[in-house]
Amino acid sequence: MVRWELATGTVTWSDELYRIYGLEPRSRAITVDFFLSCIDPDERPRIQREVENALQRRGRFNYVERIVRPTGERRSLDTIGEVIEVDGTVVALIGTCRDITDAARREEQIRFYSDVFAHVEIGLSAWQIDRREDPPVLQLVAFNQATEHLAGGPLIGRLGQTMMSMFPAMRATEMLAKAREMSDRVPIQKVRPFRLNEKAGAPIVAATLFSLPNRHVGLALEDVTSSHNAELIHAGERRALEMLAEGAPLEAILEAIIAAIEDVMTETLGSILLLDDTGTHVKHGAAPRLPHAYSAAIDGAVIGPSAGSCGTAAFLRQPVYVTDIETDPLWENYRELVRPHGLRSCWSSPILANDGHVLGTFALYHREPRAPDESARDLLQRASHVAGIVLERRALDEQLRALTARIEAIREDERTTIARDIHDQLGQALTALKLDLGWLTRRIQEPPLTRKLDEMAHAADDIIRSVRRISSDLRPGLLDDLGLRAAVEWQAEDFTERTGTKCRVRSEIGDLRLERGLATTVFRIFQEALTNVTRHASASQVEVVLVLDHGQLRLDVIDDGIGIPDVGPRNTTLGILGMSERARRLGGDCTVKRQAPRGTVVSVVMPLRFPTEHLGGVGA
Repeated sequence: MVRWELATGTVTWSDELYRIYGLEPRSRAITVDFFLSCIDPDERPRIQREVENALQRRGRFNYVERIVRPTGERRSLDTIGEVIEVDGTVVALIGTCRDITDAARREEQIRFYSDVFAHVEIGLSAWQIDRREDPPVLQLVAFNQATEHLAGGPLIGRLGQTMMSMFPAMRATEMLAKAREMSDRVPIQKVRPFRLNEKAGAPIVAATLFSLPNRHVGLALEDVTSSHNAELIHAGERRALEMLAEGAPLEAILEAIIAAIEDVMTETLGSILLLDDTGTHVKHGAAPRLPHAYSAAIDGAVIGPSAGSCGTAAFLRQPVYVTDIETDPLWENYRELVRPHGLRSCWSSPILANDGHVLGTFALYHREPRAPDESARDLLQRASHVAGIVLERRALDEQLRALTARIEAIREDERTTIARDIHDQLGQALTALKLDLGWLTRRIQEPPLTRKLDEMAHAADDIIRSVRRISSDLRPGLLDDLGLRAAVEWQAEDFTERTGTKCRVRSEIGDLRLERGLATTVFRIFQEALTNVTRHASASQVEVVLVLDHGQLRLDVIDDGIGIPDVGPRNTTLGILGMSERARRLGGDCTVKRQAPRGTVVSVVMPLRFPTEHLGGVGA
């Protein structure tokens, strides 16, 4: 309580007011000047004006002042007073002061956090848990502007609505279950990123739940679309390059690239077209979600300056972005093709090789008119670049495979020629020599000479056997004369004689005549498999199965040895790689794996190929 007598200038404070100002009660006389000296220096001019205005207006007054105690501590006071008049003359001012420092600080803190809540870029919202429902539901009670931005519209009219009704996509997340588990014991829960709603372009958010007083839950939503999409793109690129290294089919690799883009850009249909050898027509590459009828219709289309999005992009060697197919002149000749399928926009980027020539195009279709933003353009360019890497690498692989196949064919031809020359010419010469030695033996009766001639005859026999063995190792005549089955059976018998390891053959292909390259490939893989058994398996027996399986030729070489160790791409032996590459060159597959409880299985599956004359006989 304070009273100021204007006539005498006397100021009277209550004991409580002394304590508020940090003084002992009645420890000193109070004057107006002393009172002003206790006011925060920055506040004094304002307080003087408040007092003067009160004297002029008369009646009641109210203001907040900030004082400084003798200790230097600052306090905030709420002052309420009244001007006292007698016969129209102002004689005194009386009032009360209430220390509101703590309340003011709380109010200031509330305003601070309110400003943070309103302006922070992370979506913040508060939800009340209504446990009267089973299971309990969460109802919206507060939100900031960032939450509205993520939700895609104003939320002021949706207060009280449940989280499920506002964000149906949360049904597929653990969000609701974790929110219902919130308590003082579990003050924070994190949720894996998810798409906030099912609309095209809806943001992907990372969510954090935190407990609030009075059965409330706070929800923090952070837009992680860019980082999430970048990870999806990186994963798609890594997968495509891994598939390329594994030798997966080209269309499957291109589909993996398209799938990564379609995951990032919702309601988008990706397509990759390739240029043919002439560089003037496009052909199908991959389009997993594009209507098949449309893909077939544009397969073989001619490129040109007004050939839709893809044909024009390939012709101009630069991106072409068509926002509305119905009105764009580039689609004049193709509009009837695309219209039945509901495609309305198409952005296309050329796929370029390192030397600048066009390999194909990467296109993104949409079922509504749409213009690309900067991120979409960058994404399309990036996908085209990765597709270019894949196409160039695959072209190099095919060239290398063709060269290897050519070298292998030449080598087989040379082996055949050398084997024939050794067998025919050298064998005949040795046979003639053996006959001459026999002629001499019959005519010479001297024992020393006879013994020497016998030794020479035995040596000639050994040489003839070596010549036959070398000739067979180079190219067994059975393979060309009697076919694959006979060659495999002969090789198995020879393996048993040389190593002592039993080798049993079960063949169900009869006298089937196969194309020379196919028979040679399977036989060479069989030889390599037996070589590996000899070197590494320590096996007691080998079983060979040669059968027709669903229109394909299958060869299994099964041993009971120690088993092949687990191998990966970095430590696979050259022999295994060689077998796999031989099979792959003819469209087949060769796998090597452990067998339980011990042993190894080499399995070769090859598409059937027959000699031309055999095919002609079948068709006759």
